[in-house]
Amino acid sequence: MVPVETLIRTQDGQKLFVRTYVPDELCRSGRTLVIVHGTSEHGGRYDHVAQVAVDQGWEVIVPDMRGHGRSDGVPVHVDRFDEYLGDLDTLWQYFELNPDRTALLGHSFGGLICTRFAETRPSKMASLVLISPLLGLNVKIEFYTLTLGKLMSFIAPCTRFRSKVPVEYTTRNPEVLKRRETDKLLHRSVTARWFFQMKQALADAWHDTEKVNTPILALQAGADRIVDPHAVEPWLRMAGSDDTTFRMLADHYHELLNEPTWRETLDEVLDWLDDRIPALNGPTQVRRHSR
Repeated sequence: MVPVETLIRTQDGQKLFVRTYVPDELCRSGRTLVIVHGTSEHGGRYDHVAQVAVDQGWEVIVPDMRGHGRSDGVPVHVDRFDEYLGDLDTLWQYFELNPDRTALLGHSFGGLICTRFAETRPSKMASLVLISPLLGLNVKIEFYTLTLGKLMSFIAPCTRFRSKVPVEYTTRNPEVLKRRETDKLLHRSVTARWFFQMKQALADAWHDTEKVNTPILALQAGADRIVDPHAVEPWLRMAGSDDTTFRMLADHYHELLNEPTWRETLDEVLDWLDDRIPALNGPTQVRRHSR
């Protein structure tokens, strides 16, 4: 399926590039899955995920977050982390999403965005899925770089720092690694302000854990060298939700949905979601979103 591509204007005038996958009339299940990608990537990398979900009747919405992919904004930069949350608010409003029939899935830094969205807007979704979420860093940053970055975040916030993460840490899938080489929408640096806004959001995510009352599925790569694989389960135990599921996937690398066994992982996610947001019986009339 070829997705519908839309530009949506945010609260502060930025344009978000959004892909929407709408199932055939007879396959529609009356539910929506919103996917939020990680740092320095873009929504197009989740096309294979969306295609499987749409075949099961889900309407799937995959934005390029601001500063990523084909959306407006300085690459991998925000003045305030809350800009990401405001962009999701815009998405919810534009597509008139039904909170009782909407699931939110976030990978890595997208998992942090989704976590903060669930903590601050718990009534906007029926289920939350976190895939190797950024709830703790596993990348060591030199003290000098941290000190310089902190200073620059105030006096020159768009100062760029190159990523310290080797691309081979992301997945064991050679085909995915090869596609990275020609993907011109991927970035390899972040700004000083972005980094310290991320750090503050990470602290807030742990402080506000009890505010999450949505069912949560968290899948973590056991061999993750990018985020802390041991941070997710403690955070989940503190969550306010009485419906939480956690599984560590041993030997898997960070991008679980790009690993050689990604289809098995995605099937597990969709099965879990089926139990929380069942498909409506019979053909469902779902509005095609066009402006």
